[in-house]
Amino acid sequence: MSAIYGKTEGKTVIKELKNRKGVSSVLGYTLILGIIILVLSIIFVHTYAMVNQAKEKVRYSSMAQGFEKIQNTVNYVAYSGTSERYIRILLNEGSLSVTKGCRINISVYNTTSATPVYSCSAYSGAVDYSYGNYRIAFENGGVWLSSHGMATIVSPPRIFIYKKIVNNQTIFFMTLTLINGNGSAGGNSFANILVKFNSSQVKVFGPGYVSINITSDFARAWYEYFNSLKNGQGNTASIQTNLRGNNVYVTIHFSEMILTSYRLNVSVS
Repeated sequence: MSAIYGKTEGKTVIKELKNRKGVSSVLGYTLILGIIILVLSIIFVHTYAMVNQAKEKVRYSSMAQGFEKIQNTVNYVAYSGTSERYIRILLNEGSLSVTKGCRINISVYNTTSATPVYSCSAYSGAVDYSYGNYRIAFENGGVWLSSHGMATIVSPPRIFIYKKIVNNQTIFFMTLTLINGNGSAGGNSFANILVKFNSSQVKVFGPGYVSINITSDFARAWYEYFNSLKNGQGNTASIQTNLRGNNVYVTIHFSEMILTSYRLNVSVS
């Protein structure tokens, strides 16, 4: 009887061990499958993010080139006095429109007066493109990019300083490119942009200093640009810059200042 009972018990134990081994195998396969799915999911998410980033870089590289084309066209119409010029650029999604641009306040002082000898205040107008967290704008002669709230310069405006080495004179050139217009376009289609010449004016001052205040969504990039003028030719003493929020404050001392204003009409369709 004991022998029979021992055999039965042995068979039961062996069966239990086999069952446990089977369960362990299933658990092992399930665990391995779960790890594989997790790894593949991580790879997919990472790859998808990389593909999207690459697509955004290509899109904005293309749009930056398009805006340099806008800049060249506006400059050509303004400086050559051509009545009008027409261009087309591919939007690559997003929307393009004419906006009010930045606010520019200028006050010019001579060396003997505490009150401005000349002052002006105006919105520059702008051609502005936006898509997601990105913006590109042609604003007062320059092309500016905002990526996730960080503003950088793509192509500079016509604002610069020339230092005469012989008699240490500082010549300050500033061009105001003032746009008036309307219209918008969006999607994957082409945007048609018509640039028309309106008027121009040149004023010469000197010696003295100019106080400039620019209020812009691209204020950080404007600030960096004026700082590059300061550091470019040893003009540290000639330029003082300050950035507060969306406001850039600049003071430039000059021997002579040449201020040119161009007014243009721009339409987008």
